[in-house]
Amino acid sequence: MPAITPSLWFDNDLEEAMAHYTAIFPNSSIETIERYTDAGPG
Repeated sequence: MPAITPSLWFDNDLEEAMAHYTAIFPNSSIETIERYTDAGPG
């Protein structure tokens, strides 16, 4: 089965959402976290 690479966008409570999704999907992990400021990415 091919891997799935989701991208989640949250204004708040990101850490709780990541913990929830990695808990319910076996063998899941967080590979990268990129935080944007009001100025945008980077």
